[in-house]
Amino acid sequence: MGANQDRKSILTRIRGVMGDESVEGNIIETQVFCINDGAIIPTGSWRPEEYTHNDHANPRAFVFDPNMIWRFKEDNELVHFTAGTILWRKEYDQIRYCLMRRRRYPAGYYTIPAGHIELGETPHMSALRESFEESGLGVISIEQIAGGSTPYEGIELLDECRRGSIYHIWTLFSCECIGEPSLSEEGDVIGWYTQSEIINNLSLNRASGYFFGELFNETPKNVRDQ
Repeated sequence: MGANQDRKSILTRIRGVMGDESVEGNIIETQVFCINDGAIIPTGSWRPEEYTHNDHANPRAFVFDPNMIWRFKEDNELVHFTAGTILWRKEYDQIRYCLMRRRRYPAGYYTIPAGHIELGETPHMSALRESFEESGLGVISIEQIAGGSTPYEGIELLDECRRGSIYHIWTLFSCECIGEPSLSEEGDVIGWYTQSEIINNLSLNRASGYFFGELFNETPKNVRDQ
């Protein structure tokens, strides 16, 4: 049995436990399943960076948070819903963009501020919350550039996360910002970067690489495969 079939069979079993999609009040506390064999991981044993189970360590798990929106596809693959922001400011007539280097999976890759949309949130609400949590920047203006008014109207991308999903439905915003960014627990480096630096120098996660490629009409050179 191949790795993909293993994953599908594990997710099929998990779907039988968790149901087809997130429903408010359906989960009381976070449920965590081993990504290798689907076993239930005690919540206290799972850390965002890594957990150990049956002699294997992994930075990823299937994590079902009571507040997070998720859904299973027809083939039992797991989908998450994400809102992100391209944060920018103008310096001496040159636009710079705020990116953070992740210290959690996928560690070492630069990303725009983004995160999972929570139950009861609109993508707009989620984007503003995540951008402040991950950068601390003040927003002067915000413009939606991808997706719709609900989390389900976004762009589906192959985009792995530490909570087990390999597909995310993205809603994206562009925000002009003021101030200097501050690090959150998600990253170890944060700063302002030019278009040239993003295209040529930074190692980007898949979603950030896709969106900057669309924005610049040029594919960045160093983008994660998944």
